[in-house]
Amino acid sequence: MINFNRISLILLLSIGLLSIDACRKKFAATAEDMVDYGWVLYETNDYLNSNTWFQDAVNDDSEWKDAYNGLGWSYAKLMVLDSSINHFKTGLEKKQDQWSIINTQAEILAGLTFAYHAKGNDSKAIEYGRTFLDSTVKPLEPGWIFTHDSLLNYLDLRITLAASYFAKGKFDSTILQVTVILDSLNSSEVAITDTSLNGRKLMAKQIMSLQDVLFSK
Repeated sequence: MINFNRISLILLLSIGLLSIDACRKKFAATAEDMVDYGWVLYETNDYLNSNTWFQDAVNDDSEWKDAYNGLGWSYAKLMVLDSSINHFKTGLEKKQDQWSIINTQAEILAGLTFAYHAKGNDSKAIEYGRTFLDSTVKPLEPGWIFTHDSLLNYLDLRITLAASYFAKGKFDSTILQVTVILDSLNSSEVAITDTSLNGRKLMAKQIMSLQDVLFSK
């Protein structure tokens, strides 16, 4: 005689095991999940642990563009600038996720601009900064804001460019960037245009003053 209670119990256990297995597969962390959590940590200033999550994402999917973006920014915050630059440059060559609403390419270009400037390589900072502006500055569109730090935006990149142009002695370009910044801030101040020795001292002082203003916003 068939024991229906026993059969029902076996079926229930089997269904339960299948459900558990399905849940495990469903919630297995993907590279995208790892990157998302890496950014959560980054936004709480936990750059070391965020870096680990971004690295895990790259190990899981070496084509995930935003993972290299995260590695570049987290290494930059840790002041490991060579690693930051190398990962940013690798990320530049990867394809953008078609479903992402974030312009990862722009974030990488901005990161390279800041990282090269911090490293003291003003020529490269200018190169990537100009490429960034060419790809993001469009009429009637709002300026760029870093997705993971709303205090960092296109004006910070422009003042970085101004400082790099100044370091290279390209004062006309310095004046142009400072003018754009002052106009964007609706400031009554005007850009220093005197390129004499004393004028350059005033220009440097103006750049540093604007850096402080932008940092406080």
